Parts: sequence; C-alpha cells; structure tokens
Amino acid sequence: PARVLGTAAHLVISSLDLKRPVTFDAIEQTRDRLVREGAIPDDIADRIDVQGILAFFESDLGRIVCDKRNTVSQEWPFTFGLSACEETAPKLQADSEIIVVQGVIDLLAQTPEGLFVIDFKTDRVSGSQIRERAEVYRGQLELYAKATSAICGRPVLERWLHFLTPRAAVRV
Repeated sequence: PARVLGTAAHLVISSLDLKRPVTFDAIEQTRDRLVREGAIPDDIADRIDVQGILAFFESDLGRIVCDKRNTVSQEWPFTFGLSACEETAPKLQADSEIIVVQGVIDLLAQTPEGLFVIDFKTDRVSGSQIRERAEVYRGQLELYAKATSAICGRPVLERWLHFLTPRAAVRV
C-alpha cells in the first residue's frame, strides 16, 4: 500500500543522523535498523527508494540541511493559533475566533538568514504532474510557513516540496 510505503520512507528520513554524512550505506543502515526494531515491515523496506532519499541529500537543498552551521529539526511538530478572520471572510467569523493549526514539518532548517520548510512527498508523479501536485500542497506549506515564522520569530525564506520518486524538488 502506498500510504504504508510513504510512512516508512518518512520514518527513514526522520531517523537519519544528520550530524554524520548521509550516504547510501547510512540510509540503508537506518532502514535496516528500523526493520530490526519492528518499525518497518521487511516487504515494505525493500520498496523504499534509498537512492531517491540520497538524491535529496546530495542536492543543493540537501546540502543546506547537512550544513553544520544550520540547525535542522526532523519531524518538527507544531501547534499554532490562527485568527479565523485571516483565513476566512471576516463577516463569517467573530474576530476572537481562532483556528488551531497542527502539523509536523519533515525538515526545518534554521540558517543564519532564515528558515527553510521542507516537506517530503511519496506521490508517484512525473512530468507536468509534479507542478500540478505541488499546487495541491501549496496551502499546507503556506500554513506551515506562517506558523513556523510566528513560533520561531524568524522569516521563512523558502518552502519546498520534495517528491522522492521522481527525485524532484519544487519551491512553493
């Protein structure tokens, strides 16, 4: 099932030790450890795109994540109260009404200049579908960025979706 595979791939990425070089072997060792611990079934582990995960960490965006000068949080959970009138027509909501936004950011890189919000997707897309699918997730990343900026008190410089299967990063 695609959802189980996606969850497993996210678990491998979130379990990587980013203080050490991210290599093919390091990704495989992390995956294998998660299998031994019972977190990922054997049949699913074999289908995780280790090369696709490595391609991210070898990309320009991955180099930002691996840069020792930056602080990186994996699976960064947040809860944020957003004024309802910011997201909906003011006439429909009372000024004091709050929408609670909760989420988990796959990778949050804090650089000296600002923040990078990175979300991994395991959707099997290619070609023009990549841009179309990125638009589906745009609202999610905009909310993540708004919450992150407010919580951290720093600007979000860039929001990225990284599709693992086609190995494509899209700035949104």
